[in-house]
Amino acid sequence: MAATKKLLIVESPAKAKTIKKILGKDFTVKASVGHIRDLNSSGRGKKALGIDIEHDYKPDYIIIKGKEKTVRELQEAAAKADEVYLAPDPDREGEAIAWHLKEALNLSDENAHRVTYSAITKRAVLQALEEPRKIDMDRVNAQQGRRILDRLVGFSLSPFLWKKVAKNLSAGRVQSVAVRIVVEREREIKAFIPEEFWRIKALVSPPEAKKDQFEASLVRWQGEKFELGKPAASSEAASAVVADHVKNHPFKIRKIETREAKGRPSPPYITSTLQQGASTYLSFGTTKTMSVAQKLYEGMEIDGTTQGLITYMRTDSTRIAPEALEEVREYISKNFDPEYLPEKPQEYSTKKNAQDAHEAIRPSSVELTPEKVKPFLTRDQYRLYELIWRRFVASQMPPARYDITTVTIESGDAELEAKGRIVRFKGHSILIPESEKKEDSKYQNLPDVKEQDLLDLDDLDVTQNFTKPPSRYSEASLVKALEKEGIGRPSTYAPIIKTINDRGYVRLESRAFHATELGMAVNDILIQNFEDIMDLKFTAGMEDSLDEVEQGHKDWVALIDQFYKPFDQKLEKALKDAEALKGRPWDGDEKCPLCGSSLVVRYSVNGAFLGCSTYPECKGLIPMPGEDEGDENGEPAEIIPCPECGSNMVKKKSRYGKEFMACSRYPECKTTLSLDKEGKPVELPKIERDCDECGKPMEVKMGRRGPFLACSGYPDCKNTMPIDKDGNVVILPKVEGEVCEKCGKPMEVKLGRRGPFLACTGFPKCRNAKPLPGDEKPAKKKKEADKESDKE
Repeated sequence: MAATKKLLIVESPAKAKTIKKILGKDFTVKASVGHIRDLNSSGRGKKALGIDIEHDYKPDYIIIKGKEKTVRELQEAAAKADEVYLAPDPDREGEAIAWHLKEALNLSDENAHRVTYSAITKRAVLQALEEPRKIDMDRVNAQQGRRILDRLVGFSLSPFLWKKVAKNLSAGRVQSVAVRIVVEREREIKAFIPEEFWRIKALVSPPEAKKDQFEASLVRWQGEKFELGKPAASSEAASAVVADHVKNHPFKIRKIETREAKGRPSPPYITSTLQQGASTYLSFGTTKTMSVAQKLYEGMEIDGTTQGLITYMRTDSTRIAPEALEEVREYISKNFDPEYLPEKPQEYSTKKNAQDAHEAIRPSSVELTPEKVKPFLTRDQYRLYELIWRRFVASQMPPARYDITTVTIESGDAELEAKGRIVRFKGHSILIPESEKKEDSKYQNLPDVKEQDLLDLDDLDVTQNFTKPPSRYSEASLVKALEKEGIGRPSTYAPIIKTINDRGYVRLESRAFHATELGMAVNDILIQNFEDIMDLKFTAGMEDSLDEVEQGHKDWVALIDQFYKPFDQKLEKALKDAEALKGRPWDGDEKCPLCGSSLVVRYSVNGAFLGCSTYPECKGLIPMPGEDEGDENGEPAEIIPCPECGSNMVKKKSRYGKEFMACSRYPECKTTLSLDKEGKPVELPKIERDCDECGKPMEVKMGRRGPFLACSGYPDCKNTMPIDKDGNVVILPKVEGEVCEKCGKPMEVKLGRRGPFLACTGFPKCRNAKPLPGDEKPAKKKKEADKESDKE
């Protein structure tokens, strides 16, 4: 009897490689490389929605451009298989990918076996294959409900912004709310008025024991707290009165109190807390955190065994599998003193709106300690794995125990306090020392003193302080804010942050988000016309409704219908009635660089800028002060004059997203400048040379591999000459009569990284390349030659 042919499909090639080694020759393992189908966006008007609004919002799915070959290969593999297992990630997106695979491969319900696992280990994968199930259509409907909502909102709001603000802007159902959070914090900071207050600290010591000095803070004055808002602490003069009083009165210990305190362990990581922890301790951004975690999840070979190192990293649950609890408790009992193992496992509550579809992020096996796997990991992988491993093991250890001592000191009408802490039992902090450093900074080592002891005043420090504005959001704290408001889900936090940054509505500077002028303008016009979509509670409620769809408690079509009909009416009204942003007057000192007139704030897809108020008579403009990259002091961006006409150069983005500088007098002047990695204009070498083919002047141009000379007679004359790194023209040897043996076209001399070589003039259809005649170097491999030819 012939063996059963089995096909298992996952999302990523890396995961496919790991699972193939686990399953061996009994399975063919293929990767879909993410989604294979998406909503159709071809056509005009509402046809480009890819959604039939008139017929229950029926989605029109098509194969994603570039995925045709992948789908054909999967169809061929499925046709040869007796059993097909669909094993994308165990979340909504993964369930949707499994369903799209089923549809694209024409699999019946009986033949489409859905399998999921929280970790890529031999045990987990084999167990999943023993428990296949049908595709969960409730979960699929929750995903496509979200996708359709996002398409409806983005497709509708973007043209509104094009008409009312600037062309090619975009908006999103969740991303726009995230921008609102940053904008509101920006305005809080700008509106903040610092408030003055004073602090008094005394450096004291027991008589004749200066080595036992400690610090005491003044906490009460004449029976009232000495703090912000109290008259005695509000000014230099008032605090000086208190300081003089203290200097002229003895210091006596009135009371010493000691209490026991506990420092409880944190729960194992979930997506949001992992992103926050990686930001705090490793300085990772959210995208980098998820990318590194993905590699750890997909797995690698460790001591001859291929497996994933952590469980699935998109989760909002702190739940731990029973077998993992058993393993970690056994590890603690073997490797730590008995008091480090609690009587029973630590339990952690999961927040009420959590999907709880997967367990917490943990090592797939706690026996794979960071030290064991370090030789097999990159530096970033090791650091993140160590963070996850330590947090998980520590979460099942007992609390740390401390004695906290408070010494109360009297000095006339003033009362001072000194606090110290002694560690009685390290508990979980034996594995998480970083978490204790912040706490330790609040305390000091206190000498052996007793009540009624007199102390010497060695120094008195009176300092002026000011209240600080709210902190700007970092990537980690923005994720925390989104989670707190119920906006987004584990799989969407990183994409949300990447999107709002890429669109130029916020900018990340020194790891802190600043709302841009463009972001604030778009935020305001959306709030004015679409208050519910921009409302945090409304957006959170929609997330909850999608969760209800996943649980089978709500119909996705009814949910979308309930949202879309009133939204469409508001959109129609806003397109008709909303006033376009014509540019508010600029209140800074800057003037038009061309005519000296006042400036107004204008908007484009590249961000806000300052334009002449007399436009279109004068087209002068300058970059928005304080929004140019690297400008941390709010100073205007450096003005770069056009090398041809002297007008200002402004930053632009090509259709491929690459930044360059263009003359502000375009189209009258078409001068452009390339930018280096730091965003500074690249100075091209000045070379005067005539074309040796047609006699016209040559011009210095910037290509992908640096500057080169091109004939000004282009396109009639396409002669070019390379320039070396020192700005000198490279004269290539002349080779005549060389013909491509593959296509018959003439060969020409090109300059590659390793020197000149012959390349076919039929490029890119023919990629033949070879060494120059008489070149002693061995011929390059075809792939290597193709690569060099590609770069010309």
